Amino acid sequence: MELLGYFDVFPDKTRTELRTVTFTRDSGIRDVLVGGTFIFTEYFCTDPACHCERVLVKVLRAASEEARPEEVATISYSWNPDSDAIWSKVNSKVSTPFLDPFHRQAPYAEDLLDFWMTMIERDKAYALRLQRHYDEIRAEVGTPAETWGRPQPPSDADDATTGPPRTKRMRKARKQLLARARRRR
Repeated sequence: MELLGYFDVFPDKTRTELRTVTFTRDSGIRDVLVGGTFIFTEYFCTDPACHCERVLVKVLRAASEEARPEEVATISYSWNPDSDAIWSKVNSKVSTPFLDPFHRQAPYAEDLLDFWMTMIERDKAYALRLQRHYDEIRAEVGTPAETWGRPQPPSDADDATTGPPRTKRMRKARKQLLARARRRR
C-alpha cells in the first residue's frame, strides 16, 4: 500500500486547506496536552486494488515558529468502514478512528484523538473535505475508474500495459519526499 501526502501532491492548497490548531497554556486545554501549534497532515492510499476510503492523519507539533514540527500522533480514520473487504475485517475489531499502532504516539496522543474526533463531528465541511481529498489524490495518481469504481475524466495516457500513469506533479512530489528522506539520514 502506497500512501501519499495530500499536501505533498497539492502544495498550493496548504494555504487554504491545511488544518491547524494552536493551544496555549491558558486556553483551558487538559493538563496533559502541551501548548503549541498542531498541524493535521493527510495521507491517502493510492493502491488501485484497495477501496479503503480512509485517511491517515499525522499530527505534527510545532513548539514555536523556529522549531521544526515533530510527529506526535497518527490517526487512522475511515468514513466508510465497510467499503473494502480487508479493511472491513480490521474495522470490525478496531473502531475508527483510532491511533495507528505502527506510528509514534506522544503521551498525549489519546487527547489529540479525542479533540480530532470532536472536530470531525462538529465540522462537517472538514469531514467532507477529507473525502474530497481522497478522490482528488486518486484522480491525480491516474487510477483508472473501472479499477476502483469512481468516475474519472478519460485520459489518453491510460494504457493497460504500462499501469497507472504518473503525472508530472506526482513525479515532483515523489522527488521531494525522497530528498527529505535523504536529508534526515
